[in-house]
Amino acid sequence: MLRLNHRPTAAPLLPALTLLSALAAAAPVAASSGDLADQPGDPQAIFGGQEAPRCGWPTAVAVVGGSSLCTGTLVHPRVVVYAAHCGGGNKTIDFGELVQSPGQFVKAETCQTYPSYGGVNDQAHDWAFCRLPFAITDLPVTPVLFGCETQQLSPGMQVAISGFGANNGNSGAGTKRWAMTTLTGVFNATATLGGGGKPSVCPGDSGGPAYVQLADGGWRAFGIASTVTGSCGGSGTHARIDKAVPWIEMTSGVDITPCHDVNGNWDPDYRCSGFAMTGAQGFGNWPKWCEGTPKTGASTTCGQPFDAQPDNEPPQVVITYPLDGATFEVPGEPIDVEIAADDGDGWGLVEVRLVINGDEQAKPDLDAPYGFGGVQFPTGVWTIEAVAEDAAGLISVSDPVTIVVGDPPQGSTGGETGGTGEPTTGEPTTGDPTTTGAQATGDPSGGGGSGGTGTGATTNTTADLEGGEDEGCGCRSEGAPRGGAWGALLVLGLALRRRRPRSPASPATGR
Repeated sequence: MLRLNHRPTAAPLLPALTLLSALAAAAPVAASSGDLADQPGDPQAIFGGQEAPRCGWPTAVAVVGGSSLCTGTLVHPRVVVYAAHCGGGNKTIDFGELVQSPGQFVKAETCQTYPSYGGVNDQAHDWAFCRLPFAITDLPVTPVLFGCETQQLSPGMQVAISGFGANNGNSGAGTKRWAMTTLTGVFNATATLGGGGKPSVCPGDSGGPAYVQLADGGWRAFGIASTVTGSCGGSGTHARIDKAVPWIEMTSGVDITPCHDVNGNWDPDYRCSGFAMTGAQGFGNWPKWCEGTPKTGASTTCGQPFDAQPDNEPPQVVITYPLDGATFEVPGEPIDVEIAADDGDGWGLVEVRLVINGDEQAKPDLDAPYGFGGVQFPTGVWTIEAVAEDAAGLISVSDPVTIVVGDPPQGSTGGETGGTGEPTTGEPTTGDPTTTGAQATGDPSGGGGSGGTGTGATTNTTADLEGGEDEGCGCRSEGAPRGGAWGALLVLGLALRRRRPRSPASPATGR
Protein backbone atom coordinates (compact mmCIF):
# COMPACT_ATOMS: atom_id res chain seq x y z
CA MET A 1 0.00 0.00 0.00
CA LEU A 2 1.62 3.22 -1.13
CA ARG A 3 0.60 6.29 0.78
CA LEU A 4 -0.25 9.20 -1.52
CA ASN A 5 2.26 11.29 0.32
CA HIS A 6 2.83 14.98 -0.32
CA ARG A 7 5.37 15.24 -3.09
CA PRO A 8 8.40 17.54 -2.89
CA THR A 9 8.03 20.23 -5.52
CA ALA A 10 11.67 21.29 -5.40
CA ALA A 11 13.42 17.94 -4.98
CA PRO A 12 13.64 14.81 -7.17
CA LEU A 13 10.52 12.71 -6.85
CA LEU A 14 12.16 9.28 -7.08
CA PRO A 15 13.68 9.30 -3.56
CA ALA A 16 10.28 10.10 -2.07
CA LEU A 17 8.66 7.28 -3.98
CA THR A 18 11.43 4.88 -2.93
CA LEU A 19 10.91 5.85 0.73
CA LEU A 20 7.18 5.33 0.45
CA SER A 21 7.61 1.97 -1.21
CA ALA A 22 9.81 0.86 1.69
CA LEU A 23 7.17 2.09 4.14
CA ALA A 24 4.49 0.14 2.29
CA ALA A 25 6.57 -3.02 2.41
CA ALA A 26 7.14 -2.62 6.15
CA ALA A 27 3.52 -1.90 7.02
CA PRO A 28 1.20 -3.30 4.34
CA VAL A 29 -2.52 -2.58 4.54
CA ALA A 30 -4.80 -5.58 4.27
CA ALA A 31 -6.69 -5.52 0.98
CA SER A 32 -10.41 -4.93 1.31
CA SER A 33 -12.99 -6.85 -0.68
CA GLY A 34 -13.09 -3.97 -3.12
CA ASP A 35 -9.34 -3.73 -3.73
CA LEU A 36 -8.05 -4.63 -7.16
CA ALA A 37 -4.52 -5.69 -7.99
CA ASP A 38 -2.25 -3.02 -9.40
CA GLN A 39 -1.73 -3.31 -13.11
CA PRO A 40 1.38 -1.79 -14.70
CA GLY A 41 0.86 0.47 -17.64
CA ASP A 42 1.72 3.77 -19.24
CA PRO A 43 -0.35 6.15 -17.12
CA GLN A 44 -1.50 9.43 -18.56
CA ALA A 45 -2.75 12.25 -16.37
CA ILE A 46 -4.22 11.05 -13.04
CA PHE A 47 -3.58 7.50 -14.34
CA GLY A 48 -5.84 7.13 -17.32
CA GLY A 49 -7.22 10.65 -17.20
CA GLN A 50 -6.48 13.98 -18.80
CA GLU A 51 -5.47 17.53 -17.99
CA ALA A 52 -8.21 19.78 -16.68
CA PRO A 53 -9.17 22.72 -18.89
CA ARG A 54 -9.20 26.26 -17.54
CA CYS A 55 -11.71 26.42 -14.68
CA GLY A 56 -12.40 22.70 -14.99
CA TRP A 57 -13.10 21.06 -11.60
CA PRO A 58 -12.54 24.47 -9.99
CA THR A 59 -12.99 23.27 -6.41
CA ALA A 60 -10.06 20.83 -6.69
CA VAL A 61 -7.18 22.92 -5.33
CA ALA A 62 -3.47 22.52 -4.64
CA VAL A 63 -2.40 22.58 -0.99
CA VAL A 64 1.20 23.82 -0.91
CA GLY A 65 3.49 24.28 2.07
CA GLY A 66 6.73 23.10 3.58
CA SER A 67 8.16 22.47 0.09
CA SER A 68 5.45 19.89 -0.53
CA LEU A 69 2.36 19.49 -2.67
CA CYS A 70 -0.99 17.88 -1.94
CA THR A 71 -4.51 18.27 -3.33
CA GLY A 72 -7.63 19.43 -1.53
CA THR A 73 -11.29 20.31 -2.06
CA LEU A 74 -13.16 23.58 -1.43
CA VAL A 75 -16.23 22.22 0.41
CA HIS A 76 -17.26 25.54 1.97
CA PRO A 77 -16.40 29.15 1.09
CA ARG A 78 -13.93 29.14 3.99
CA VAL A 79 -12.87 25.49 4.28
CA VAL A 80 -10.62 23.23 2.21
CA VAL A 81 -10.38 19.55 3.19
CA TYR A 82 -7.33 17.41 2.46
CA ALA A 83 -5.32 14.49 3.94
CA ALA A 84 -3.80 14.42 7.43
CA HIS A 85 -0.62 12.75 6.19
CA CYS A 86 0.09 15.96 4.23
CA GLY A 87 0.63 17.74 7.55
CA GLY A 88 -0.72 20.97 8.99
CA GLY A 89 0.88 24.33 9.62
CA ASN A 90 1.49 26.99 7.01
CA LYS A 91 -0.22 26.26 3.71
CA THR A 92 -1.12 28.19 0.59
CA ILE A 93 -4.22 27.19 -1.37
CA ASP A 94 -3.69 27.46 -5.13
CA PHE A 95 -6.76 27.72 -7.37
CA GLY A 96 -6.27 26.95 -11.04
CA GLU A 97 -4.68 24.29 -13.18
CA LEU A 98 -0.94 24.85 -12.66
CA VAL A 99 0.81 25.12 -9.31
CA GLN A 100 3.61 27.08 -10.96
CA SER A 101 1.16 29.79 -12.10
CA PRO A 102 -2.08 29.61 -10.10
CA GLY A 103 -5.13 31.55 -11.21
CA GLN A 104 -5.76 32.68 -7.62
CA PHE A 105 -4.12 31.81 -4.33
CA VAL A 106 -4.95 32.30 -0.67
CA LYS A 107 -2.70 31.88 2.36
CA ALA A 108 -4.63 29.74 4.79
CA GLU A 109 -5.50 31.18 8.17
CA THR A 110 -4.97 27.81 9.88
CA CYS A 111 -4.48 24.21 8.72
CA GLN A 112 -5.03 21.35 11.15
CA THR A 113 -4.78 17.57 10.99
CA TYR A 114 -6.96 15.10 12.86
CA PRO A 115 -5.10 14.58 16.15
CA SER A 116 -5.95 10.87 16.38
CA TYR A 117 -4.79 10.01 12.86
CA GLY A 118 -2.82 6.78 13.21
CA GLY A 119 -0.60 6.84 10.14
CA VAL A 120 -0.51 4.94 6.86
CA ASN A 121 -2.73 2.11 8.10
CA ASP A 122 -5.43 4.55 9.26
CA GLN A 123 -7.03 5.70 6.00
CA ALA A 124 -10.37 6.06 7.84
CA HIS A 125 -9.05 9.08 9.76
CA ASP A 126 -6.80 10.67 7.16
CA TRP A 127 -8.52 14.05 7.65
CA ALA A 128 -7.22 17.60 7.58
CA PHE A 129 -8.63 21.02 6.76
CA CYS A 130 -7.51 24.56 6.09
CA ARG A 131 -9.65 27.49 7.17
CA LEU A 132 -9.34 30.48 4.86
CA PRO A 133 -9.11 34.06 6.18
CA PHE A 134 -12.20 35.10 4.20
CA ALA A 135 -15.01 33.49 2.25
CA ILE A 136 -14.59 32.63 -1.42
CA THR A 137 -18.00 33.93 -2.44
CA ASP A 138 -17.63 34.12 -6.22
CA LEU A 139 -16.91 30.42 -6.83
CA PRO A 140 -19.62 27.77 -6.23
CA VAL A 141 -18.36 25.18 -3.76
CA THR A 142 -18.66 21.40 -3.87
CA PRO A 143 -20.17 20.48 -0.50
CA VAL A 144 -19.72 17.26 1.42
CA LEU A 145 -21.98 14.33 0.50
CA PHE A 146 -23.93 14.05 3.75
CA GLY A 147 -27.02 12.68 5.43
CA CYS A 148 -29.33 10.69 3.18
CA GLU A 149 -27.15 11.60 0.18
CA THR A 150 -24.53 9.04 1.24
CA GLN A 151 -27.00 6.24 0.48
CA GLN A 152 -26.37 6.84 -3.21
CA LEU A 153 -22.81 5.53 -3.00
CA SER A 154 -22.62 1.98 -4.34
CA PRO A 155 -19.90 -0.17 -5.92
CA GLY A 156 -19.89 -0.05 -9.69
CA MET A 157 -21.05 3.55 -10.02
CA GLN A 158 -19.02 6.14 -11.92
CA VAL A 159 -17.31 8.83 -9.88
CA ALA A 160 -14.83 11.58 -10.69
CA ILE A 161 -11.33 12.10 -9.27
CA SER A 162 -8.96 15.03 -9.61
CA GLY A 163 -5.51 15.96 -8.36
CA PHE A 164 -2.19 17.69 -8.90
CA GLY A 165 -0.10 14.52 -8.59
CA ALA A 166 2.19 12.57 -10.90
CA ASN A 167 1.01 11.28 -14.24
CA ASN A 168 3.84 8.90 -15.06
CA GLY A 169 5.01 7.30 -11.86
CA ASN A 170 7.89 9.62 -11.04
CA SER A 171 7.04 12.87 -12.77
CA GLY A 172 4.36 15.27 -13.87
CA ALA A 173 3.21 16.69 -10.53
CA GLY A 174 1.88 20.24 -10.40
CA THR A 175 -0.76 20.03 -13.15
CA LYS A 176 -4.43 19.43 -12.36
CA ARG A 177 -5.74 16.27 -13.95
CA TRP A 178 -9.00 14.37 -13.71
CA ALA A 179 -10.79 11.18 -14.75
CA MET A 180 -14.04 9.32 -14.41
CA THR A 181 -13.54 5.96 -12.76
CA THR A 182 -15.36 3.12 -11.02
CA LEU A 183 -16.21 3.01 -7.33
CA THR A 184 -15.14 -0.48 -6.29
CA GLY A 185 -15.99 -0.55 -2.60
CA VAL A 186 -17.99 1.46 -0.03
CA PHE A 187 -17.22 0.86 3.64
CA ASN A 188 -18.08 2.50 6.94
CA ALA A 189 -15.33 5.14 6.82
CA THR A 190 -13.53 4.56 3.51
CA ALA A 191 -14.20 3.95 -0.17
CA THR A 192 -12.03 2.31 -2.85
CA LEU A 193 -11.91 3.12 -6.54
CA GLY A 194 -10.01 2.51 -9.73
CA GLY A 195 -7.13 0.12 -10.19
CA GLY A 196 -6.97 -2.87 -12.50
CA GLY A 197 -6.28 -0.58 -15.44
CA LYS A 198 -9.10 1.81 -14.53
CA PRO A 199 -8.26 5.46 -13.78
CA SER A 200 -6.91 5.99 -10.28
CA VAL A 201 -4.68 8.19 -8.16
CA CYS A 202 -0.93 8.73 -7.93
CA PRO A 203 1.44 10.27 -5.35
CA GLY A 204 0.76 14.00 -5.12
CA ASP A 205 -2.98 13.43 -5.45
CA SER A 206 -3.03 13.00 -1.65
CA GLY A 207 -6.03 14.72 -0.13
CA GLY A 208 -7.70 15.15 -3.49
CA PRO A 209 -11.41 14.74 -4.08
CA ALA A 210 -13.60 11.91 -5.16
CA TYR A 211 -16.80 13.46 -6.53
CA VAL A 212 -20.26 12.11 -7.27
CA GLN A 213 -22.98 13.90 -9.25
CA LEU A 214 -26.52 13.99 -7.87
CA ALA A 215 -29.81 14.05 -9.74
CA ASP A 216 -30.06 17.86 -9.72
CA GLY A 217 -26.75 18.10 -11.57
CA GLY A 218 -24.81 19.29 -8.52
CA TRP A 219 -21.59 17.58 -7.49
CA ARG A 220 -20.70 16.43 -3.98
CA ALA A 221 -17.31 15.57 -2.52
CA PHE A 222 -17.31 12.23 -0.69
CA GLY A 223 -13.66 11.14 -0.57
CA ILE A 224 -10.19 12.32 0.50
CA ALA A 225 -7.43 10.46 -1.38
CA SER A 226 -5.36 8.60 1.22
CA THR A 227 -3.39 5.61 -0.13
CA VAL A 228 -2.91 3.60 -3.31
CA THR A 229 -2.27 -0.14 -3.49
CA GLY A 230 0.98 -0.87 -5.26
CA SER A 231 2.22 1.91 -7.50
CA CYS A 232 0.72 4.88 -9.34
CA GLY A 233 -2.66 3.87 -10.73
CA GLY A 234 -3.37 1.06 -8.30
CA SER A 235 -6.57 0.79 -6.30
CA GLY A 236 -7.05 4.04 -4.42
CA THR A 237 -8.45 4.23 -0.90
CA HIS A 238 -10.26 7.41 0.11
CA ALA A 239 -11.31 8.55 3.57
CA ARG A 240 -15.01 9.39 3.62
CA ILE A 241 -15.47 13.10 4.32
CA ASP A 242 -18.86 12.71 5.96
CA LYS A 243 -17.21 10.92 8.87
CA ALA A 244 -14.91 13.91 9.43
CA VAL A 245 -17.69 16.52 9.57
CA PRO A 246 -18.22 16.67 13.38
CA TRP A 247 -14.48 17.15 14.00
CA ILE A 248 -14.08 19.71 11.20
CA GLU A 249 -17.05 21.77 12.36
CA MET A 250 -16.05 21.72 16.01
CA THR A 251 -12.40 22.53 15.33
CA SER A 252 -12.82 25.08 12.54
CA GLY A 253 -15.84 26.84 14.01
CA VAL A 254 -17.50 26.67 10.59
CA ASP A 255 -20.72 24.87 9.65
CA ILE A 256 -19.75 23.00 6.44
CA THR A 257 -23.11 21.18 6.05
CA PRO A 258 -25.68 23.90 5.27
CA CYS A 259 -28.29 21.33 4.20
CA HIS A 260 -28.09 19.15 7.32
CA ASP A 261 -27.44 19.29 11.02
CA VAL A 262 -24.29 17.66 12.33
CA ASN A 263 -26.12 14.35 12.77
CA GLY A 264 -27.14 14.21 9.12
CA ASN A 265 -30.77 15.29 9.54
CA TRP A 266 -32.19 17.49 6.78
CA ASP A 267 -32.04 21.06 8.09
CA PRO A 268 -31.43 23.46 5.15
CA ASP A 269 -30.89 27.18 5.30
CA TYR A 270 -30.31 29.66 2.48
CA ARG A 271 -26.77 28.35 1.96
CA CYS A 272 -28.21 24.98 0.85
CA SER A 273 -28.19 26.18 -2.75
CA GLY A 274 -25.84 27.44 -5.44
CA PHE A 275 -23.52 24.42 -5.51
CA ALA A 276 -21.13 23.71 -8.37
CA MET A 277 -22.63 21.87 -11.33
CA THR A 278 -19.60 22.04 -13.56
CA GLY A 279 -17.09 19.24 -13.91
CA ALA A 280 -14.59 18.85 -16.70
CA GLN A 281 -16.10 21.73 -18.68
CA GLY A 282 -14.68 25.01 -17.51
CA PHE A 283 -16.43 28.36 -17.57
CA GLY A 284 -14.91 31.84 -17.44
CA ASN A 285 -11.39 32.50 -16.19
CA TRP A 286 -9.58 32.72 -12.88
CA PRO A 287 -9.16 36.51 -12.64
CA LYS A 288 -12.96 36.57 -12.31
CA TRP A 289 -13.13 33.35 -10.30
CA CYS A 290 -14.51 31.29 -13.19
CA GLU A 291 -17.45 33.61 -13.70
CA GLY A 292 -20.44 31.84 -15.25
CA THR A 293 -19.80 28.47 -13.59
CA PRO A 294 -23.24 26.79 -13.47
CA LYS A 295 -24.72 26.24 -10.03
CA THR A 296 -27.74 24.51 -8.59
CA GLY A 297 -30.89 26.03 -7.20
CA ALA A 298 -32.13 25.30 -3.68
CA SER A 299 -31.30 21.69 -2.89
CA THR A 300 -34.02 19.09 -2.37
CA THR A 301 -31.84 15.98 -2.11
CA CYS A 302 -33.22 14.89 1.27
CA GLY A 303 -36.34 17.03 1.74
CA GLN A 304 -37.98 20.34 1.00
CA PRO A 305 -35.89 23.36 -0.03
CA PHE A 306 -35.03 25.99 2.54
CA ASP A 307 -37.59 28.41 1.08
CA ALA A 308 -40.53 25.99 0.98
CA GLN A 309 -42.20 28.14 3.62
CA PRO A 310 -42.12 31.97 3.62
CA ASP A 311 -39.87 33.74 6.09
CA ASN A 312 -41.90 36.62 7.49
CA GLU A 313 -40.36 36.85 10.95
CA PRO A 314 -37.32 39.09 11.46
CA PRO A 315 -34.33 37.67 13.32
CA GLN A 316 -33.61 38.23 17.00
CA VAL A 317 -30.37 39.87 18.10
CA VAL A 318 -28.96 41.00 21.43
CA ILE A 319 -25.53 42.15 22.64
CA THR A 320 -24.50 39.82 25.47
CA TYR A 321 -21.17 41.52 26.25
CA PRO A 322 -20.32 44.18 27.30
CA LEU A 323 -23.30 44.92 29.50
CA ASP A 324 -25.15 48.21 29.32
CA GLY A 325 -23.55 50.76 31.64
CA ALA A 326 -20.24 48.93 31.90
CA THR A 327 -17.13 50.99 32.68
CA PHE A 328 -13.64 50.23 31.39
CA GLU A 329 -10.81 52.11 33.03
CA VAL A 330 -8.07 51.57 30.43
CA PRO A 331 -8.59 53.25 27.05
CA GLY A 332 -7.59 51.07 24.12
CA GLU A 333 -7.74 47.83 26.08
CA PRO A 334 -9.22 45.19 23.73
CA ILE A 335 -12.87 44.39 24.35
CA ASP A 336 -14.68 41.42 22.82
CA VAL A 337 -18.18 42.40 21.71
CA GLU A 338 -20.31 39.24 21.91
CA ILE A 339 -23.66 38.94 20.14
CA ALA A 340 -26.45 36.35 20.23
CA ALA A 341 -28.54 36.20 17.06
CA ASP A 342 -31.05 33.70 15.71
CA ASP A 343 -33.46 33.46 12.79
CA GLY A 344 -35.74 30.92 14.41
CA ASP A 345 -37.48 28.85 11.75
CA GLY A 346 -36.50 31.26 9.00
CA TRP A 347 -34.14 30.89 6.08
CA GLY A 348 -31.03 31.67 8.10
CA LEU A 349 -28.94 34.69 9.02
CA VAL A 350 -26.81 36.25 6.33
CA GLU A 351 -24.73 38.50 8.56
CA VAL A 352 -24.47 40.45 11.79
CA ARG A 353 -23.08 43.98 11.72
CA LEU A 354 -21.71 46.25 14.41
CA VAL A 355 -22.82 49.87 14.86
CA ILE A 356 -20.90 52.18 17.20
CA ASN A 357 -22.16 55.69 17.96
CA GLY A 358 -24.43 55.44 14.92
CA ASP A 359 -21.69 54.44 12.46
CA GLU A 360 -21.92 50.99 10.92
CA GLN A 361 -18.60 49.19 10.88
CA ALA A 362 -17.25 47.92 7.60
CA LYS A 363 -16.77 44.22 8.25
CA PRO A 364 -19.78 42.05 9.13
CA ASP A 365 -19.62 38.70 10.90
CA LEU A 366 -20.94 35.91 8.68
CA ASP A 367 -20.74 32.90 10.99
CA ALA A 368 -22.10 32.00 14.41
CA PRO A 369 -21.24 32.48 17.20
CA TYR A 370 -21.33 36.15 16.36
CA GLY A 371 -19.03 38.76 17.79
CA PHE A 372 -16.20 41.20 17.17
CA GLY A 373 -12.99 40.43 19.00
CA GLY A 374 -10.46 42.89 20.33
CA VAL A 375 -12.29 46.17 19.70
CA GLN A 376 -10.19 49.03 21.06
CA PHE A 377 -12.23 51.97 22.36
CA PRO A 378 -10.47 55.26 23.14
CA THR A 379 -11.57 57.45 26.04
CA GLY A 380 -15.22 58.36 25.72
CA VAL A 381 -18.81 57.23 25.98
CA TRP A 382 -19.74 54.68 23.33
CA THR A 383 -23.12 53.33 22.26
CA ILE A 384 -23.01 49.90 20.62
CA GLU A 385 -25.74 48.23 18.56
CA ALA A 386 -25.89 44.98 16.58
CA VAL A 387 -27.77 44.61 13.30
CA ALA A 388 -28.86 41.16 12.09
CA GLU A 389 -30.03 40.54 8.53
CA ASP A 390 -31.60 37.27 7.39
CA ALA A 391 -31.84 35.63 3.98
CA ALA A 392 -35.31 37.07 3.40
CA GLY A 393 -33.90 40.60 3.76
CA LEU A 394 -35.50 41.17 7.16
CA ILE A 395 -33.43 43.26 9.56
CA SER A 396 -33.45 43.62 13.33
CA VAL A 397 -31.47 46.00 15.55
CA SER A 398 -30.52 45.13 19.11
CA ASP A 399 -31.21 47.30 22.12
CA PRO A 400 -28.29 49.71 22.50
CA VAL A 401 -25.52 49.13 25.00
CA THR A 402 -23.66 52.17 26.31
CA ILE A 403 -20.20 51.87 27.85
CA VAL A 404 -17.78 54.37 29.38
CA VAL A 405 -14.07 54.07 28.65
CA GLY A 406 -11.43 55.91 30.66
CA ASP A 407 -12.36 59.23 32.25
CA PRO A 408 -14.10 61.21 29.51
CA PRO A 409 -14.74 64.95 29.88
CA GLN A 410 -18.22 65.96 31.03
CA GLY A 411 -20.61 65.67 28.10
CA SER A 412 -18.25 63.64 25.93
CA THR A 413 -19.98 61.30 23.48
CA GLY A 414 -17.02 59.28 22.29
CA GLY A 415 -13.47 59.55 21.12
CA GLU A 416 -10.56 61.54 22.44
CA THR A 417 -11.66 65.01 21.66
CA GLY A 418 -10.25 68.43 21.19
CA GLY A 419 -12.30 71.51 21.83
CA THR A 420 -14.90 70.57 19.20
CA GLY A 421 -15.78 67.12 20.45
CA GLU A 422 -14.50 65.53 17.22
CA PRO A 423 -11.87 62.78 17.21
CA THR A 424 -8.40 64.21 16.76
CA THR A 425 -6.42 61.16 15.60
CA GLY A 426 -6.55 58.08 13.47
CA GLU A 427 -7.12 56.77 10.00
CA PRO A 428 -9.27 53.74 9.16
CA THR A 429 -7.50 50.51 10.03
CA THR A 430 -10.39 48.18 9.22
CA GLY A 431 -12.02 48.98 5.92
CA ASP A 432 -14.51 47.03 3.86
CA PRO A 433 -12.16 45.49 1.33
CA THR A 434 -13.62 44.08 -1.82
CA THR A 435 -11.84 42.35 -4.63
CA THR A 436 -12.40 41.56 -8.23
CA GLY A 437 -12.78 37.95 -7.16
CA ALA A 438 -13.32 36.67 -3.65
CA GLN A 439 -15.11 39.01 -1.28
CA ALA A 440 -12.44 39.74 1.29
CA THR A 441 -14.90 40.39 4.11
CA GLY A 442 -12.61 38.97 6.73
CA ASP A 443 -14.07 37.38 9.84
CA PRO A 444 -14.48 39.67 12.81
CA SER A 445 -15.07 36.64 15.04
CA GLY A 446 -12.45 34.39 13.48
CA GLY A 447 -8.87 34.33 12.39
CA GLY A 448 -5.75 33.77 14.38
CA GLY A 449 -4.83 30.12 14.50
CA SER A 450 -1.47 29.04 13.30
CA GLY A 451 -1.67 31.31 10.30
CA GLY A 452 0.09 30.63 7.03
CA THR A 453 3.10 32.02 5.32
CA GLY A 454 2.99 29.75 2.31
CA THR A 455 6.63 28.72 2.32
CA GLY A 456 6.15 26.03 -0.29
CA ALA A 457 7.90 25.84 -3.62
CA THR A 458 5.23 27.85 -5.39
CA THR A 459 6.28 31.40 -6.22
CA ASN A 460 3.19 33.57 -6.41
CA THR A 461 4.01 36.70 -8.35
CA THR A 462 0.50 37.94 -9.07
CA ALA A 463 -0.21 39.25 -5.58
CA ASP A 464 -0.40 43.01 -4.97
CA LEU A 465 -1.33 43.08 -1.34
CA GLU A 466 -2.43 46.09 0.63
CA GLY A 467 -2.17 44.42 4.04
CA GLY A 468 -4.98 44.04 6.54
CA GLU A 469 -7.34 41.14 5.93
CA ASP A 470 -6.57 41.10 2.21
CA GLU A 471 -3.13 39.77 3.08
CA GLY A 472 -2.98 36.22 1.82
CA CYS A 473 -5.29 36.78 -1.14
CA GLY A 474 -3.79 36.86 -4.63
CA CYS A 475 -5.89 39.82 -5.60
CA ARG A 476 -6.03 43.58 -5.08
CA SER A 477 -8.25 45.39 -2.61
CA GLU A 478 -10.43 48.04 -4.18
CA GLY A 479 -12.87 48.79 -1.38
CA ALA A 480 -13.21 51.71 0.99
CA PRO A 481 -14.35 51.95 4.59
CA ARG A 482 -18.00 52.74 5.16
CA GLY A 483 -17.83 54.05 8.71
CA GLY A 484 -17.43 57.66 9.79
CA ALA A 485 -14.08 59.26 10.61
CA TRP A 486 -14.30 58.38 14.30
CA GLY A 487 -14.51 54.73 13.29
CA ALA A 488 -10.79 54.95 12.53
CA LEU A 489 -10.16 54.74 16.25
CA LEU A 490 -11.50 51.18 16.50
CA VAL A 491 -9.25 48.22 15.81
CA LEU A 492 -11.11 44.96 15.22
CA GLY A 493 -8.85 42.08 16.26
CA LEU A 494 -8.94 38.54 14.92
CA ALA A 495 -9.25 36.22 17.92
CA LEU A 496 -10.45 32.76 16.86
CA ARG A 497 -13.92 31.90 18.10
CA ARG A 498 -15.39 28.43 17.95
CA ARG A 499 -18.74 27.49 16.54
CA ARG A 500 -20.54 24.54 18.03
CA PRO A 501 -21.89 22.08 15.47
CA ARG A 502 -25.64 21.85 15.29
CA SER A 503 -27.29 19.08 17.25
CA PRO A 504 -30.57 18.63 19.15
CA ALA A 505 -28.74 19.36 22.41
CA SER A 506 -26.95 22.40 21.05
CA PRO A 507 -29.12 24.31 18.58
CA ALA A 508 -27.30 26.62 16.22
CA THR A 509 -27.60 30.33 16.40
CA GLY A 510 -28.47 31.92 13.12
CA ARG A 511 -30.80 29.08 12.04
